[in-house]
Amino acid sequence: MVSTNQRDPHAEALRFEHVTLEFPGSHRPAIDDVSFQVGRGKFVAVIGPSGCGKSTILNLAAGLLAPTAGEVHFNGERVTAVNSEAAYVTQQANLLPWLSVRANIGLALKFRKVPKREQDERIAHWVKVVGLTGFEHHYPRELSGGMQKRVAIARALIYDPSIVLMDEPFGPLDAITRLKLQQDLLNLWEEQNGTLVFVTHDLNEAIYLADEVIVMSNGPGTVRRVLPVPFERPRSIGSLVESHEFSELYNDLWGLFKSELDEAPGATATA
Repeated sequence: MVSTNQRDPHAEALRFEHVTLEFPGSHRPAIDDVSFQVGRGKFVAVIGPSGCGKSTILNLAAGLLAPTAGEVHFNGERVTAVNSEAAYVTQQANLLPWLSVRANIGLALKFRKVPKREQDERIAHWVKVVGLTGFEHHYPRELSGGMQKRVAIARALIYDPSIVLMDEPFGPLDAITRLKLQQDLLNLWEEQNGTLVFVTHDLNEAIYLADEVIVMSNGPGTVRRVLPVPFERPRSIGSLVESHEFSELYNDLWGLFKSELDEAPGATATA
């Protein structure tokens, strides 16, 4: 679970301990005194207004940024360099345009020098899992936005990373494609049983997907609340939205989120 209280180092995957990050030349921190814990095998969503430092949290977890103060720990060890055990899925699919679907999906296996036969087997499996059978030899420019996202997700999950970091991966998609990919991600993650930290602006998306939701305050970002999501797994998004519990949790989150939006300055900086 996510907690700012007592810690079990054997159960945690990711821990932020009084982390502050201030970019050079900035007049205020991007995040300030942020503390939370993500348990192994948990799906945690991070929500908050634009500019509250959500993406900064992912970059710190990935080891792409170093905190100005405080510490980031992954699997009990302090993060001091790029976290090679983390897979990162950004808002853009970031596929290599000169590689086919299967080559993009298998990129991490190639870098890790996985034997060719095993590469082929795992790529074939993930092409099928993400519903891209028949498109193995297509290039990114020949795919829809949703299909590109499927490739990016398969590329992230194919090597069984210890943790997956996702930064609004479904943000630019149309509503129907987004709902389909949200359910696909739920199904895939439940099979993988890994740890996932998911940044989103979408309150529905946070509730659909997560075990717990970290609510960030206006920048400089701090952890305002951590709300548990009471729904058992496996989940069906269609069933969730019809429940009274869903409405209650949505209203709780909206109340927190709206108060932050009401207090937000006029700036429109992104997280």
